[in-house]
Amino acid sequence: MANDLTITYFVSHDMLGVPSDEEVEHFKDLLVEGLQDEWPEGQVTIEDDEDARAEISGLSGQLLQDVQDRVDDIVKEILDAGAWEEEEDGLFGDDDESSPGPVANGY
Repeated sequence: MANDLTITYFVSHDMLGVPSDEEVEHFKDLLVEGLQDEWPEGQVTIEDDEDARAEISGLSGQLLQDVQDRVDDIVKEILDAGAWEEEEDGLFGDDDESSPGPVANGY
């Protein structure tokens, strides 16, 4: 039955906030990995769309609902982990953050 499973997930850039192109691609890569880990025999495709959603074929009834729920969980886990986000530089460069300011030096 898993051989018939096809999951197409449509990623909306809005679900990621204001991501860079690299962040979107990294999110997609993590999502493919997560879905393929869960269903190694299934076919997984990730597409761009205005609305985030999953289209699942090859299943019906409660099994379809269980897979939909698990897909939603995997997406939420990846979003919550934030591993797809690029590190942002602070307002100050590394030198400013690592060296103590005038107060710390007693001036």
